[in-house]
Amino acid sequence: MTLRRGNWNVARRRLLQSGLFSMLSGLLSAADADASPITENAEQEPPVKSLGTPMTTRMRKGAPPEQPLDSMMVFERGDDSNGRAMTHEVLSLIHEEKGKRSFPWTMYASLDTHHEEGDACVVCSRLHKHGPGWSSGLHSEVFNHSRAVALGVNIEMSSDYAGSEPTEVIGLNIQAVAGPRPMQYGIQVHDGQGHFETGIGLKGKGAAGLDITGKYGVGIDAHQNTIRVSEGTCIEFDDHGKIRMRYLNGRIEFLNGDKCIGHIDVNGQDHAL
Repeated sequence: MTLRRGNWNVARRRLLQSGLFSMLSGLLSAADADASPITENAEQEPPVKSLGTPMTTRMRKGAPPEQPLDSMMVFERGDDSNGRAMTHEVLSLIHEEKGKRSFPWTMYASLDTHHEEGDACVVCSRLHKHGPGWSSGLHSEVFNHSRAVALGVNIEMSSDYAGSEPTEVIGLNIQAVAGPRPMQYGIQVHDGQGHFETGIGLKGKGAAGLDITGKYGVGIDAHQNTIRVSEGTCIEFDDHGKIRMRYLNGRIEFLNGDKCIGHIDVNGQDHAL
């Protein structure tokens, strides 16, 4: 059927009016949805903007090795990058908090488990290093610009198990699990552009501050560093702490239990022992 010019103009106007009406209805519906209170401070909160490609439960770029994962959502990326030096992220979280009374947590992971066989892990980090480049399983950078406390890693532990079975609760566990060659350090503290006033600080209390139960050629190698104890503190020479040496009141004393079996007067004349 052929429309005359006048009828075509009428149909076109009706089509435009219908499209404008639909667009205005959609905008008004969206405005009503944005105005509806979601929380108590919804009016003060900025709207959430959605950009980019719609996401599904599995996102894959490139051809990374397959992983035996039972995940609800998987992000995969395989690169062969040799261009401009830059980082290549799979997932980036950017968070800024300018409020003075707040508890900003950029990422939160929680696990509540009752399993009796298997292993539980809240966050797992796995690195396969095949090249000579600097690599890290976990990397934390802290730039302190204010007073009070700044921590690279914070571990808080608790234990309320009342049973009699052997139980170990350990704040930090480091294992040398495999490899024909020894690794250099379990824990290393060294200077970069700055330094620490104290390398390792033990501020708790218990049976032992440092317990070396392994087999080492040297238990403590201080190199050119001083080993110091306070006056009256003993250095012990047996497993039971009975044979001891200490400095007290101007004397270096040798003890067998509570009995002093010999001493050196540090204010006396120099003489051969």
